[in-house]
Amino acid sequence: MVLLAAVLCLLPRAEAQVRFGLKGGFELTEMNFNASDLREANRAGFYLGPVMKFTLPVVGLNIDASLLYSQRDLKVDGEKILQKSLLLGGDLRYSVGLGDALSIFVNAGPQLSLNIGDDVFYWKDDGQNNHQYALQNTMISFNLGLGVSFLEHFEAGIYYNIPAGKTADFTWDKIGDNLKETSWNRAKSKTNAWHVAVAYFF
Repeated sequence: MVLLAAVLCLLPRAEAQVRFGLKGGFELTEMNFNASDLREANRAGFYLGPVMKFTLPVVGLNIDASLLYSQRDLKVDGEKILQKSLLLGGDLRYSVGLGDALSIFVNAGPQLSLNIGDDVFYWKDDGQNNHQYALQNTMISFNLGLGVSFLEHFEAGIYYNIPAGKTADFTWDKIGDNLKETSWNRAKSKTNAWHVAVAYFF
C-alpha cells in the first residue's frame, strides 16, 4: 500500500486507470523447522477476496492491491492445525503482450498477513508429550510471480511467497516434568508457499 501511494504521488499529472476484480486460488505450503528432527510434508490451503489493478501511464506497468481471506492446513508433529489469515498485498507488475487480448506479466511485492483465527494450539501425543504451537499474529512476506492476462477480464498466475521471518514458535516437553525448573524444547518454523491464482476483473 505504501508503494502504491509513493508511485501515484510521483505522477501528479497522470490519471491512473483503476479496475476492480475478484481473486482466488490454492496454495501448497512447505514448513521448515530449525531443528533437524522435525520435518513435515507439504500441506494445502486456499484464499479468496477483492483485488484492484492500477494501470499507470508507463507502458506495461501496473500495481495490484488485494485483501484476501486465507485458510491453510498445517501439520506439526502429527497434529493438524488450521490457520486463518487476512492477506494485504501490493505488487508492482510489468506486462508485455498484445494489449487486452493476451499478455504475460511478472510481479513482485510485499504482503502483510494478519492472523484472525486461533494463534496458540496445545495438544498431547501418544507418548504423553505436551506440545504448544504459537503462530505469529502479524507477518511480513514477499511475493514473486509470473502469469498471463487474456480476454480483457481474466488472469492466471503462479506465485512464490517468502516470509521475512519466522511463522511460529514450537515448544514441547513431557508430562510429569517440573516445568518451573525444566526448560521446554524449542524450535522455530518458517512456512514458504506456492500459490496458483485466478482473477476476474469487471
